[in-house]
Amino acid sequence: MTKAKAHKSIVFNIFGAFLADMRSRYSSLNMNKLFTWLLILVGLQLSAQGGINSPFSRFGIGDLNSESPMHIRQMGGIGTSYIDLYQLNFDNPASLSHLQSAAFDVGLDFNRSTIMDGNNTSTQWSGNLGYLAMGFPLRNPFNALFTQENYKFNWGMGFAVLPNSSVSYDISRTDVSELGDVFERNFTGTGGSFKAIWGNAIKYGDFSFGANIGWLFGQLNYQRNVDFTSEQSAFDNSFLNSYSLRGFYSKLGLMYVGVLNKEETKDIAKRQAPKSISVGLTFKPGINISTKADISEISTANILAFGILSDTLNFAVDQLGSGKLPGELAFGVNYTHGLKYSVGIDIRQVFWSNYTNEANPESLENTLRIGIGGQFRPNPTSLKSILARSSYRLGFYMEDDPRVIENEQISSYGMTLGVGFPLAWQQKFSTVNIGVDIGNRSIGDLLSENFARITFGFTFNERNWFQKRYLN
Repeated sequence: MTKAKAHKSIVFNIFGAFLADMRSRYSSLNMNKLFTWLLILVGLQLSAQGGINSPFSRFGIGDLNSESPMHIRQMGGIGTSYIDLYQLNFDNPASLSHLQSAAFDVGLDFNRSTIMDGNNTSTQWSGNLGYLAMGFPLRNPFNALFTQENYKFNWGMGFAVLPNSSVSYDISRTDVSELGDVFERNFTGTGGSFKAIWGNAIKYGDFSFGANIGWLFGQLNYQRNVDFTSEQSAFDNSFLNSYSLRGFYSKLGLMYVGVLNKEETKDIAKRQAPKSISVGLTFKPGINISTKADISEISTANILAFGILSDTLNFAVDQLGSGKLPGELAFGVNYTHGLKYSVGIDIRQVFWSNYTNEANPESLENTLRIGIGGQFRPNPTSLKSILARSSYRLGFYMEDDPRVIENEQISSYGMTLGVGFPLAWQQKFSTVNIGVDIGNRSIGDLLSENFARITFGFTFNERNWFQKRYLN
């Protein structure tokens, strides 16, 4: 048995023992349901890489995707310190320990993009599956109610599959050589990278700590063609660079939640809604990646006297390489007034200057992102109006992009709006989150993109996971 197979065997044995223990302790858990959801998560997400014609994705490892679920994106992406008892938060793994119900989450986004380069304008639509995720508390809160136990700590777990980056562009340009020959340049790119994540978090007192581990993988394809359209004996050129990447992903998260009016919340006669401050901190180490590249450079010409001639300038298969994706540090603060409203700020630094990639060498710059946002519920306990119970969200953000074109770094800004509709039936409950992200990213006067992203998220909650049976 190889080392890789031995390691996989150890992991599967540990995970299998864990599931067997959960089955024996919590008879109401349907393990077939767990495996079914896991397969659906992986299969659907891997088949859902969408395609917008984005010239920006030519550089780096493509257009980078947010880790935030849709309800957090609709608040400007303030997930580092945000806590929700029934919805997932991938930005800070420590938030898993606050879950009070199993949650199944799916996100979709639809994009309208208008790209301008000073002379030309192109408008297009695209759509993509944003993520698939599930999370659950390993200590069901209803067990504590039945047994009147006061748990000293809470434990949460989650899984997610989401895109990390996407490459998608198709650009053509017609030129004339010094000799008057007409030729066309074609640039195309496809593919991207994904993350599969397993998260765990423990809450003790006012503090919670979490960690995500997982696998980063993908395939990126770049092609350049130079085709002469006039009848001459010039050689057409085709350049192809296709490489796969993979690496181990990890992220650490810490949260502190302090209630500012503890005494008032204990007074039954004058009970007040808790007013709390949550502080979050996350750290993502740099990711060491391995790459495998296929490279070809071929010239062809249709010469009447000799037929089609072909000359291979460069050809290589399975060229092994390595690289490093950058580390990240984020800090956030959020103020919450019961179920009524919350507001927060999020600051994120990514150290892209440490990026290396032997399969596609390029220099990138560090980035800074600042997001501000919050949500408001008119009447969280209303039994008559779903609109009164709904969450209305607003956010703003500014961020750098690591890619540099002609010595200028890409930058972007935007405003987000959203609403979360709570739904309930047959003692089940869920949330539908609908929002929009309107903004711009540009490189000075060279290239600009106005975008409007429609975000849609659906969270289904299940209270019975890991609930013990007390009556037969």
